[in-house]
Amino acid sequence: MSLDLPEPDYGDGQDAYARFRQHEHLEHLLTQENRRHEALTEHRPARPDPKPAKREKRGATPPLVAWKLTVLERDQGCQVHTNPADCSDGWQAHHVVPQQILRRAVVTEALWDPRSGMGVCGLAHRQHHTRVRPILFTEIPTVCVEYLSGLGFGAWLERHYP
Repeated sequence: MSLDLPEPDYGDGQDAYARFRQHEHLEHLLTQENRRHEALTEHRPARPDPKPAKREKRGATPPLVAWKLTVLERDQGCQVHTNPADCSDGWQAHHVVPQQILRRAVVTEALWDPRSGMGVCGLAHRQHHTRVRPILFTEIPTVCVEYLSGLGFGAWLERHYP
């Protein structure tokens, strides 16, 4: 794309310098337009995608499913709410000591042991993790407290469950 400007007639009047500057400005704008057009039409290789590829969602593993079903069957409902009418969002199994801490402490046998979890409703689970209404130490089933204290998590439980 090349547009040519006609050669200007500066004349011999007093405003010749203003007409000269105006012609220079138009040449400058035309040059910029030509550069933009060339930049858009030239072939450039595609940039690599800066974001990594999305991971596939992992489904529930068989040990997790078995653990969850065993915990929910043992507790038969929410351990936080005594009145079932207060529960909402179904039943969920809650690791009393988070999985990450169990893995870090290399206590992998406790990871899928039903005594390391408790049944709660979705509302209580969400409120606990957002710290709106944490699960109290007295609401944790005795079997969980005894088992986890035997593994050395007694002080941890007292510190994290008010």
